[in-house]
Amino acid sequence: MTSGTVHDVLPEEADLPGTGWLAIDEGFGSDDPARTAPGELIDCVGPDFPGDDEVVETAATPHYVRPPGRLVHGFGVRTTTVEAAGRAQLVLSSRDFAECLGRSVAADLDASDSEAELLAVDVERTGRGFRVRFTGGTGDGVRPVQLDVVCVAADRSVGLLWFADTPDPFPEDDLVSVIERVRAR
Repeated sequence: MTSGTVHDVLPEEADLPGTGWLAIDEGFGSDDPARTAPGELIDCVGPDFPGDDEVVETAATPHYVRPPGRLVHGFGVRTTTVEAAGRAQLVLSSRDFAECLGRSVAADLDASDSEAELLAVDVERTGRGFRVRFTGGTGDGVRPVQLDVVCVAADRSVGLLWFADTPDPFPEDDLVSVIERVRAR
């Protein structure tokens, strides 16, 4: 796959399996990565990630949701060089990044007005990246949220794709289908 823009490594609504998906926000893009990147991403990339002088474009998709609990989201970065994109991919594909992202997202969920109490955050390697599992409890019982984090790259662009579902992981065939459609661009 040869990438022309950062959007080439991000899922579009047409890439999603089945019907009934809703875009719950507009997504965003900017030449200023500090304004565009979600806080979880900025907080977790560390010093090896390309600096502001090496990032030329960033973008994110809407949070595509399909009730009752399925979500697909993507964030991408385009760099000045293939070498810088390689460094971005190494960072975004690392266990340290997945663990930091998991802790950050879990903290956001825990700080929400939800009645759920965060019980555990676990991270495990999968064949495509990492799965972060958040387990929360309420008076109604314990419920896990599964978040698969997958990194895709093309030329100078790198995309971080999030696939979430509850209580079971995002269906494997659907996850593979979305990844293959993004990589086919």
